[in-house]
Amino acid sequence: MRKIYSSTVIAIILVLTLGQPHAGFLILALVLPFAVWLTYSAYVIVKRPYARLTQFICIFVWVVAIEFIGGAHYIWHATARRDANEVVIAITTFMKVAGNCPRTLDWVGLKADKLEAKLGANYRYSCSGGKPHFSYVATFTVFDTYSYDFEQGVWKYEKWSEKTKFLDTAPPGLRKQPGEKLQG
Repeated sequence: MRKIYSSTVIAIILVLTLGQPHAGFLILALVLPFAVWLTYSAYVIVKRPYARLTQFICIFVWVVAIEFIGGAHYIWHATARRDANEVVIAITTFMKVAGNCPRTLDWVGLKADKLEAKLGANYRYSCSGGKPHFSYVATFTVFDTYSYDFEQGVWKYEKWSEKTKFLDTAPPGLRKQPGEKLQG
């Protein structure tokens, strides 16, 4: 029983930690230890019949915990996307009526404090060159964003590493510049 209790307590702690917005990417750190533990569990189930039921219960606890984490992140994402779509609709409606994009979201009746409560402090809006730009931070990770393309009418996922070229390992002379084709 002690094994079941410890699995349950650790699973609850991980659900409460990894189920928070922007913390889901931390589950990647658990993939290898979880795979090793599942391999050990398979060994216990096959070779130790007296411990089989306990091991099945522990596996069940962890499967439920992973489902809770996935469900929480699905809800966080769906809620943020719904709120972001409301902003996009307001901007698009304003543009159809006024003929240009609003300078701030206050112009379309969206107050910063309410948007911050819905999307967090990391949403961005700007109007430059007569074109609106709206994005918000992805709920699964802290670094990536979703940006709305007003011309195509779709959301685009933007990785932090691609925006900053943080992980670009090509030597400086071989790096592709925007609009340039690599010589090969």
